[in-house]
Amino acid sequence: MRLHKTLLLMMGFTLLILTGCSGPKFTEAEKKRLLYEDAVRIKPEVSEKYFQKSSGNVNRDGRTLRGYVEYVQILRDTANNPIDTVFAFKDKVDNKVTGNGMLIPMKHIESIPSLFPDIQTDSLGGFNLVESFHVTKQIPEIRSIPIVDVLNKPCNCEPFSLGVGLDLSLKLALGINAGFNFSCFDRDYSDFWAAGHIRGTSFADRVISNSLIGNPAIDRLQFGGDLTAGIRLGEDYRWALGLTYVQGIATINAGEFKPNDILADMPLVNRPIGLLTTRHYLVPVKNSQKGKENKSFLYVDVYGDEANKPVREDVESDGILKAIFGCMKPYVYNELGLAFDAASLAALSMSLGFECDECSARIRDAQTNGEIDMNWSLPISYGFGVGIDIPVMKNMDIEIDLGYRDIAVGDSYSLLGFNNVPGTRRMGTFQLRLGVMY
Repeated sequence: MRLHKTLLLMMGFTLLILTGCSGPKFTEAEKKRLLYEDAVRIKPEVSEKYFQKSSGNVNRDGRTLRGYVEYVQILRDTANNPIDTVFAFKDKVDNKVTGNGMLIPMKHIESIPSLFPDIQTDSLGGFNLVESFHVTKQIPEIRSIPIVDVLNKPCNCEPFSLGVGLDLSLKLALGINAGFNFSCFDRDYSDFWAAGHIRGTSFADRVISNSLIGNPAIDRLQFGGDLTAGIRLGEDYRWALGLTYVQGIATINAGEFKPNDILADMPLVNRPIGLLTTRHYLVPVKNSQKGKENKSFLYVDVYGDEANKPVREDVESDGILKAIFGCMKPYVYNELGLAFDAASLAALSMSLGFECDECSARIRDAQTNGEIDMNWSLPISYGFGVGIDIPVMKNMDIEIDLGYRDIAVGDSYSLLGFNNVPGTRRMGTFQLRLGVMY
């Protein structure tokens, strides 16, 4: 009998230990939700709307909301201007938070100082205080709510989330120590932008003539620089408009080529280029890591036509791209302009029908009669490409892009007794650029 009792006691003790070990584990935030049940008192003029906004099976009259306030948040627009201060509130039923919460504007709330004029507050004035639902109004139990200001929220996001191997490859490609904390700056952008790039350009420098077999060409790889300045447009600065100065590419003057010449030995003419540049970023640029709302909370605007709407909504595709690129910002760009060396400007003049010193009706008649075959099309250059920029300093991004430019240049020919008849020649070029952007 004694052995039987001892066995029962041991089994009971073991069961008690196992029960204790298998109990639920709570985070600090979950413990606070269990510990507190807050009362948020709504002003009479808007209380009817809050009765309609109850979640779950909450029974309330809209004057006193029963639940849990997680934090007080200062909401900001895309220009970082504060637009509202709200309570992040969730209903509680049977001591459990329910469903999505609400971001309740302070203008709808009867603050603790207004309910209890004699209460002592700190320098914040008591707007971050909330009372317990289980204590009478005459003897309040008050607690402070943490304040969240999205302006001061650090980014600390990884730029790539496709895998450790890809992230490491990117670091190695950029020459970054593998131990470096590769995170981005949550930087601000102004209306003005400027960029400088080092450029590598690959193209075929070709002579085009009906009298030559094979149209001889030479492949060239040249390096230079591009400078761009302009303005950012749109609410989120997704668009950028600017002017680009291309230091130029050096090509032959095809009009000087003779059948026995060697292209590699011919002198080169530098072709500076001016381009109108447009960019479109595939994700928001302006404060792209700021102003994000927790999607489990909806903003309440009882006076507006569209209530229960997030303060800031991201396009679904934005979310996908941000998941892939993190803080990096992919973009596409387009360019349109012309080369402005002397020969190219002469070709522009010829294409527009302007007369120059040695251009005459004789040359145009010869073109019409088929005696010569010149290209007098408008020498407009254009380009497009894709790139990505990475915030690395407070006011600077690193950029890398890959693009194509169809460049029109002018050549000077000796024909019909004239020694500088202009003609237009087009070249397809590819360029890889690395630079910085303000």
